[in-house]
Amino acid sequence: MMASRRSVLTASGIIAGTTLVAFGMTTVAAGTPATATVAGGCTATARVDSRWGSGATGGQIVTFTVANTAATTARHWTVTWPLADGQRIVSSWNTSLDTTGGTATATDAPYNGVLAPGASTTFGVQLAGPASTPTPSCVNDAAPPTTASPPSGADVTVRETDNQRTVTLLVGQTLGVVLAADYLPPTLAGPTLTPVSTSGGYPTGQPLVATFRAVTPGTADLTSRTDHACRHATPPCALPTVLWAVHVSVIDLPPTGSGQTVVVTAPDNQRDLTLRVGDTLVVSLASNYQPPTVTPDGVVVPHDVTGGYPTGQPLVARYLATTPGQADVATVTDNLCRHQPTPCPSPQVRWVVHVTVTA
Repeated sequence: MMASRRSVLTASGIIAGTTLVAFGMTTVAAGTPATATVAGGCTATARVDSRWGSGATGGQIVTFTVANTAATTARHWTVTWPLADGQRIVSSWNTSLDTTGGTATATDAPYNGVLAPGASTTFGVQLAGPASTPTPSCVNDAAPPTTASPPSGADVTVRETDNQRTVTLLVGQTLGVVLAADYLPPTLAGPTLTPVSTSGGYPTGQPLVATFRAVTPGTADLTSRTDHACRHATPPCALPTVLWAVHVSVIDLPPTGSGQTVVVTAPDNQRDLTLRVGDTLVVSLASNYQPPTVTPDGVVVPHDVTGGYPTGQPLVARYLATTPGQADVATVTDNLCRHQPTPCPSPQVRWVVHVTVTA
């Protein structure tokens, strides 16, 4: 990540700078209290290392320590603190620093933004003007798993790790979306879903929680992206934007059976299923899967198959459990380049569920 910098100096350059030693710089006693604030998955601690002069002619060197207190790895952090009246930033290092309206905002440098749980990093600032120990606050993008719960009553919930996943819903079911606080509310493309509720997300500082309902058969895309306050500052920081998308397929099953409907997807590979005669089995897979085969015939009977390779559309296949017994419903991925005169070395992924039908 590249970050904009106003004035960044190396530690060695500051020590050698004659403008700092000309005022008779002294070292602050080790007992000088540091300040720390815990918020947003990290702590920010400020320690005054050196202080000289007084009033408008004073100055100080401050070291900030940023620690990740979340249970997951952070990619970026931001530290803010109010500047005292008459205080200004002279230089900084190991950070990108901006000031707006009397508030200083420090963001990670390209090399110190990623912090594992419990890890920490430091950055430094030279301040001019009245002496005042900063009182920083800190946030990062490592939200603990408990910061947001799935929307109440959602039939299926997707999170950041489901990026680019295809989800199958039945008409009437609800889809819950849970993302970190730096994501914008999702954008919906397609008539198959309707928004139910949305809360949090950028710029609220709260985890994003949204709910959508499947209202008509078809496909839809839910998309979002990250944002950050420093990207709207002058000059803006260069934090990268993370894109997120989930593809939704909504189906409306005809009354093929008198029993329950069971939907299986890619994570159900090698799963053992038990159905009763009259139940309906729905196989929902990505568009690169071939239409499934059933071995042996007669236990579950195909009702209809749509999409799959080579149509470019998500695969949805429906089967009716008709007689007691056991059967495998299996398929495999395919790729157009495998059928060229010089085939590509694209591996095929096999998918199967083992079905037992009881009376």
